Amino acid sequence: MTEPLDRVSPQADLIWENLIKLSEKLPFTELKDLKSKLACYEFDPESNVFQHKGESLNLINLWLTKEQQPIELTAINQNGLAIGGKLQPFLLNDTYAFDLALYPENPDRDIAPEELYLFEPSSLFLDCSENTLGETIWFYGETPVRDAECQDAADTLVTNFLKNTQFTARLVDEGKGKLLKVPLFEYEIKQENQPNKLYKILVWINNQAINPDFTSAYDNLLGALWTRHKIEYVYPQGRESYKKARKIYSELEAKIKEFKQDLPLEELQKLLESMPELSMQYQRQLRNLQAHYTTIKTNQINYQNYLQEFWRSGDIPSWGEFGENTCKRYLDQIETYLSYIQPGKDLIGEFINTLRGLVEIEQAKCDRQLQQTLQKNEEKEKEKERNLQNTIQAVGTGIGVGVGFAGILAAGYPLIEKPWDFPSPQHPLLPPHPFIIALVLSCLGGGGLGWLAWFWTKRHLNAKSSPQQTSLPSPQNQLPSGDV
Repeated sequence: MTEPLDRVSPQADLIWENLIKLSEKLPFTELKDLKSKLACYEFDPESNVFQHKGESLNLINLWLTKEQQPIELTAINQNGLAIGGKLQPFLLNDTYAFDLALYPENPDRDIAPEELYLFEPSSLFLDCSENTLGETIWFYGETPVRDAECQDAADTLVTNFLKNTQFTARLVDEGKGKLLKVPLFEYEIKQENQPNKLYKILVWINNQAINPDFTSAYDNLLGALWTRHKIEYVYPQGRESYKKARKIYSELEAKIKEFKQDLPLEELQKLLESMPELSMQYQRQLRNLQAHYTTIKTNQINYQNYLQEFWRSGDIPSWGEFGENTCKRYLDQIETYLSYIQPGKDLIGEFINTLRGLVEIEQAKCDRQLQQTLQKNEEKEKEKERNLQNTIQAVGTGIGVGVGFAGILAAGYPLIEKPWDFPSPQHPLLPPHPFIIALVLSCLGGGGLGWLAWFWTKRHLNAKSSPQQTSLPSPQNQLPSGDV
């Protein structure tokens, strides 16, 4: 889902790197030079190495080799045992896969269970990444034992193969089953700290000297193993997606408990800003669960289609039960996960809408208060300016009136030339000089009239510039509406 259809996952080539690494223990020359033989690699002349192609391949069939043929492995000598092999690399839909067959170069050479260490068992369990679907190791042997003894032979073979490794085996279905009329035993292989069922061992013991028609069943058998690995790989991922979604939902519940409608605007905005990330994480896990369900359902159908081509009644029962019962249980469980997760998506949406509404309301209140404050400040500034202008006009008027009046009185300046005697014993009380009387009266008259002019002018201007309140008639004084 995360990769474009025309691109390849950056870790997809790990499967081929593992095969090349296998050549360190099983030194097949063809494995060392594997990149030069695969269509998914191209030679880079600048770096002088083969680079994995990032774009999707447009192949004419499933073969991933450039020659559209298996890669024959030149025999190697392992402590006196000549081992040959054949590698068949494939591109199965959107998945790299391979079939590596190892066998004695001499077909008449018998191999005892104690000699299986020569095949380097630990190296055959390839390293698994998060993109690895799984691995099936298939043993085929011929031995003239009775059916009741086949399971002991298979257990001995698996025990010796896993000796000196970190893997343990568990027999499935108690060995009750056959494939193409030949006894088949299936083992689940587990590793410490690895709960996923990535590895399987199948032991096919031909004790009847018959020639099973394996070639005709090969393609369908390969498809059945591939789709089963894919189902068992995807289902644990669905469980992980559910756990992650529950964790995200717990964080959401904590935020809802802390939420109050009377929170300050800044805290509401901070809470709202944290929600989109949680919502996207939650919806991503929901999308993953839905994709896992679709993947399991699609591969269940494909698995059953492959199986019905070669599986017959009486064959190994776990294979049929996997397609019918196990896959159904997986699908039912993921449906249960979805039924728990889906309501959380609606709750997140409602919570975000609630927060967004409250933030808009609180923001509108703050904007309104800010606007009112600005209007009041503007009115105060206008009032100050108006009062200043009125004062200037009133003072100017008062000064003008006072100066005019004083000027009229000051016209008596010629009085200064009139004679005036100082007080004497004969005339102890004499009136002031006429000019002094004129000057005093001019100042008093000019100042008084100026003050009166300033007072009345300012009062008139203030009354004229103040807003008028219009009184509406009371309802008792209004005429009744209607026809008269």
